[in-house]
Amino acid sequence: MGDLLEEDLEFRGGTLQLSSENLPPENANNQRDKTPNINTNTPSHNVNPSVLSGADSLTSSSSSFADARTDGTTNVQASPEPNHGVYPRYDVPFDKDNIKDFFTFRKGVVENAIQECITALLFPEDGEYLGSWLLTEITLWDNEKERIVLLTSRLVMTIKYDFIAMKQLDFKKTYLDDLDTIVIGELVYPPSSLVPRLNGIATGVTTVVKDCVIERLCRRPGPSEENKLFDSKYFEPRERNLRGVRLMWNKGEPLPVKTAWNPFSQDVPFITFASHPIYWHKEGGVQERSTYDMELFAQKLQRAVEAIGSACIHHSPIVIQSYLGLTSLLHNKTSMGFFKVRGKFSF
Repeated sequence: MGDLLEEDLEFRGGTLQLSSENLPPENANNQRDKTPNINTNTPSHNVNPSVLSGADSLTSSSSSFADARTDGTTNVQASPEPNHGVYPRYDVPFDKDNIKDFFTFRKGVVENAIQECITALLFPEDGEYLGSWLLTEITLWDNEKERIVLLTSRLVMTIKYDFIAMKQLDFKKTYLDDLDTIVIGELVYPPSSLVPRLNGIATGVTTVVKDCVIERLCRRPGPSEENKLFDSKYFEPRERNLRGVRLMWNKGEPLPVKTAWNPFSQDVPFITFASHPIYWHKEGGVQERSTYDMELFAQKLQRAVEAIGSACIHHSPIVIQSYLGLTSLLHNKTSMGFFKVRGKFSF
């Protein structure tokens, strides 16, 4: 945190000095006299957002999550960028037909499961109940898993639930007092990661086979569709284009090697959530989709943390340190972390 304050101070001092260039000479000299003495010999360097602490974010604050989102919208409007459309859309998980295979898409399943977990797992000493959600947990190895999340004034409970047998499998409590950092923002990969490129290739192959080859066997394509079969846009690198929230209790320390390279480790000092895929396909308004909305969870989590003053809130990209990601690509493309119908089987 000391490094963050020094970097913020250095950045603001530079801003004040630049603003004096437009003043008259006398005022400019006065302004320089009033400017704090900053060491300008400090080397400047670019630091990517940290997967562990997010301490390099200059946008961190204790302001409300809604204000942060508004500020981001204002900046986009002030400096518009050209919209490079990508065909097909890849920022909505799954399609409307596939989402119906999810057991959680069936009416009443999620509500009954959440009520069962609240009754069986929450006790008065766990604090005031604040809300419940069905979200996607993204593990250290970039695997997506379906999880029920309960929030109280004292803890966050993550529950693995079997939506086929309708029973609890496992749960984990994370106390708000133990959290030191919460990061809310876009899920991104490191610059040297091959995951976006591999994801683009996999998505492109799937799209060509499914949407082009199969459709062409069923009907005669029109003249405008002749050039779309091997469009290069199908194979462009695919970033996640997804927002998330990360809860951390590592106090800025790097992950031990035995934890970072062990896919079965239970000692990872952070947990990451994103919206459940049903959020983009659920019919109805905001109220009907609120159970699957990560943004609402992050908003209530921030209020709970601010009430006890246990952690710093950062609004910055969340780095998923996955560089090759072949296993996670297969895992996520086949939605192995979700309970759904898979042909003649359900798991």
